[in-house]
Amino acid sequence: MPNRVLDLELPYAPTPKQAQAHMAKERFVLYGGAVGGGKSDWLCNEGVQLCLDYPGNVGFLSRHEAVSFKRTTLLTLLDFLPSQLIANHNKADQQIDLVNSSKIFYGGLGDDQTAIDRLKSLNLGWFGIDQAEETTESHFFMLASRLRLILPGIRYKGLLTANPEPGWVRDRFVDHSNPDHIFIPALPSDNPYLPTDYESTLRTLYASNPALIKALLEGNWDVTLAGDYLIPYSLIRAATARQVPDAGNCTFGVDVARFGDDETVVIVRRGLKATKIESWVKQDTTWTAGKVAEMARAESPTTIYVDEIGIGAGVVDPLRANRYNVVGVVSGEAARKAEVYANRRAELYCQLAEHFQDGSIVIPDHPKLSSQLSSIKYKFDTHHRKIIESKDDMRKRGGKSPDYADALMLAFSDFTPETVGRRGAASGGFIGRR
Repeated sequence: MPNRVLDLELPYAPTPKQAQAHMAKERFVLYGGAVGGGKSDWLCNEGVQLCLDYPGNVGFLSRHEAVSFKRTTLLTLLDFLPSQLIANHNKADQQIDLVNSSKIFYGGLGDDQTAIDRLKSLNLGWFGIDQAEETTESHFFMLASRLRLILPGIRYKGLLTANPEPGWVRDRFVDHSNPDHIFIPALPSDNPYLPTDYESTLRTLYASNPALIKALLEGNWDVTLAGDYLIPYSLIRAATARQVPDAGNCTFGVDVARFGDDETVVIVRRGLKATKIESWVKQDTTWTAGKVAEMARAESPTTIYVDEIGIGAGVVDPLRANRYNVVGVVSGEAARKAEVYANRRAELYCQLAEHFQDGSIVIPDHPKLSSQLSSIKYKFDTHHRKIIESKDDMRKRGGKSPDYADALMLAFSDFTPETVGRRGAASGGFIGRR
């Protein structure tokens, strides 16, 4: 690839698809969507070229886990970055200084607090996230907010690569046409530098798993790679497109924020349709209880379901004191069907999943709700009962607290065949915690 600034030939010859991504005018570019398309090669070389195009440019190259970044993306960067361009490489500070005064910082996003703290003070001209499906939309937003370096004629760029997965990357780049965003798909067949038997070998290897073939080799975002996601993304999208009238009793699901960056979410449900979503951050329980009461006066719910664990009790108690129908849900308590589910949380989420599976539920087309629902995983405990992945485990793999998904689960927590008649006849009197 010719260097347009220094008299130097970079050791990179882009494929036609890579060239298309290099020439993209949009600020935010997602490239890839399958294995073997040359995603990391494109990412590293586009970042280097931006540093060469604008002397004094500053970029940040990343992956969710710092260890994975050093074993993969960093090695690719160093393979393509000629030593003649490097003025200094400080591995301790994770910083590469180029001879034209440009800099490339690098590190992990999910487990590298030093890199994150440094980012808060950086002015960037570009950033790159390799395998963006591994990390969170919050990290993307944080990096996008750092595109503020002042240089003459600079083009700010946010560069991402990903494999097909349900979640925020798909929602932002594939399913919606967000301004200044572009998705450029690339398949193994688009990369002439692969071994001639690369794709055929993988097709043989994945023969017992058609989902892997469709996703990793054909770039199909409509399949789920891992078998342990509770609600397939295709069913979530179908639920957002379904049209039914608002009908039936009204209930609230309230998930109360536990941490500074988490959100308190209220979802209003009428029958099998979620009709409204309200959310807020950094409010105490007194304010939250007042807001829920205000919404209840407007919507007249028969029942308000609140996650009562921890800080949620501070919302349950004042609402009860004012005679609202409040059911405090304790997710860790025993399930009604204790032989099938490890706890009440697993039971309620599996109950919610059934509504998606039978095609009866309707939800708003809300990016955070769809992303969180598609990220819920399950497994089996030693007694062969289903259990939902904990919030702590979700954070460890780069997710956030599923505030919106939990609120929906709570809103639908009474909607089962055995309770429809009883709840349908409810008069709205105080019922307290079950």
